[in-house]
Amino acid sequence: MTLATLGWAIVWAALGVSKLGWRPPEMGVYILAGIPAAAGLGYAVLTIRAKRAWLYMAGIALFANGSLLALPFAFGPEFRSALLGS
Repeated sequence: MTLATLGWAIVWAALGVSKLGWRPPEMGVYILAGIPAAAGLGYAVLTIRAKRAWLYMAGIALFANGSLLALPFAFGPEFRSALLGS
């Protein structure tokens, strides 16, 4: 979850900075946010155990990191327009 938080912080910081007038490169934001998300997704998969409680705990991390990795595919145009400020 720490890695997902770091990745989402990069995304939100890029959106905040774009409101101040500097537009960070879209692909750079995806790559910088994707590195901790991919690592977090890998850690989440490795922590899955056979017990139901572990599945629930790992499921939260899987969703947080997976949604971050899916950001360019799910919300590419919307993210681009938010960075452009239009």
